[in-house]
Amino acid sequence: MPISLIERKEGMMTTNFNSQMNEVYLKGLKLVQQHEDAIKSEWEELLHHLQKVRKKSHKSVENTIHFLSNYFFQDCDPQKLAKLSSYPTDGLESINTNQYILTLLENGIHKAIQSKQEYSYQDHQAVKYLFSKISEHIRTRPYQQHFTVEHFLQEMVSSQQIPIKWAAIITKKENRYQVDKWFSLTTDVVNQKPNLEADSLFQLSDILLHRSEKDEEKQIVLPIPYNDRSVLICISEHEAAQVIPLITYSLQVIKKGQDTFENAQEKDQWKDSVILFNEAIMRSQTFNDAVERITAGFVEYLPFERCALFSYSYNEQMGFGLYGHHLDNNAIQNINEDVENLPIIQDNLKFLQIFGKNMNYLQPVYVKDASIGFPQKYVNQFHLKSVVVVPIYTSTASKLLGAAILDQGPNETFKITEETFSALIKFGQSAGEILSKFYHYQLEQQVEKINFSPRELEVLKLMAEGASTSEAASQLNLSEYTVRDYVSAIMQKMNARNRTEAVARALREGMIS
Repeated sequence: MPISLIERKEGMMTTNFNSQMNEVYLKGLKLVQQHEDAIKSEWEELLHHLQKVRKKSHKSVENTIHFLSNYFFQDCDPQKLAKLSSYPTDGLESINTNQYILTLLENGIHKAIQSKQEYSYQDHQAVKYLFSKISEHIRTRPYQQHFTVEHFLQEMVSSQQIPIKWAAIITKKENRYQVDKWFSLTTDVVNQKPNLEADSLFQLSDILLHRSEKDEEKQIVLPIPYNDRSVLICISEHEAAQVIPLITYSLQVIKKGQDTFENAQEKDQWKDSVILFNEAIMRSQTFNDAVERITAGFVEYLPFERCALFSYSYNEQMGFGLYGHHLDNNAIQNINEDVENLPIIQDNLKFLQIFGKNMNYLQPVYVKDASIGFPQKYVNQFHLKSVVVVPIYTSTASKLLGAAILDQGPNETFKITEETFSALIKFGQSAGEILSKFYHYQLEQQVEKINFSPRELEVLKLMAEGASTSEAASQLNLSEYTVRDYVSAIMQKMNARNRTEAVARALREGMIS
């Protein structure tokens, strides 16, 4: 089912990080479901091979295949999977599996899907992320199951000190109440009649009382609401007043503990997005490839709709458009803007000048109303409202390379969460380190392509540093006329109308840094 990347709060959109990762998770799940036959065939072939070579692990592989097949192809409910915390639970305790087995089965899925369709890197990542979360849940399940209502009820029924005869968890489906799970030391009512149900909790309690073992003391069944289910507790009438408050309180404590655990998991989702982003941009082969992957990654792995990436020239004090994702790319690349016209960015540059060498990162800047910090022509052209400016900064060289400007789409106002803010810092760091590695390589490639002479390259670097013709002549021990000739030759080779445009292209294409 479609999940919005944002949620409404106080009349303003708030970036919803977990929904973004849900999208990746559900994409992987849907890909697996679309290739059920091919995947099952690949798994069967793997299992047959393990049995043939008499591998001891074949039984564990078979059990894991059975569990995953039920989860992927039978028991999977899209409504239930609206949250990443809703992972498979039934049967996890009995699975004797490990990361090696899960990796074998995951590789089988990649192979099966790739044989049936064009398999993009984003598809590969989605399936990989799906398996990483299931693997994580399997690893933590032994610890989590001790803090579930099921474990609590079983312990209560098993205790010799608490006089509970039996307990049951009841679910409501289509206006009928059904026994979901039954906890008793002596009788398994569910196995006697698996589809035990009634029109009301009272009727269902009456049926359960008649089917349970009789006792000399009068027994009563008390219903206790718990989340979207109900818990039925059977106890002797004279002891109910003392025991029920304890059980009710204990269920509240369990619910609070579960919520705390889920909230902690959700608060860590941004770390997953950082990993996916880093994996994507690390595959870049060229400077331009890195620029495109970075710009797309800010949208694919973060809860934003549009991204524009800019380079920054310290000496020219100019910002130059590099690339736009879900934006008019030509319009972005035509932007050459003096940072004096961007007061919010200029303020942060002053901060960098003071503390830059001692900083590992630069903080993103959230702008609620873009018309306050950006030239009105861009506000109108791109229909800007709220934006986030993310510095692209390399701490290894203490250098600001540029910035990514993000928003939720035309005329959208939003707020960002603490988790999104943390992710933006890491994205800016990673992007800065990747781009800095390509500058030198890109310089060599572009110099060879345009065929600059060594002297022209020296002049180009001085132009980027803001040196005047006379200053460049002095540094190079040349006449001003000769430098002007070099400048003219550079602009002609770069098809630039003026010095600023030549420097902009050189920065944009990584010829100089």
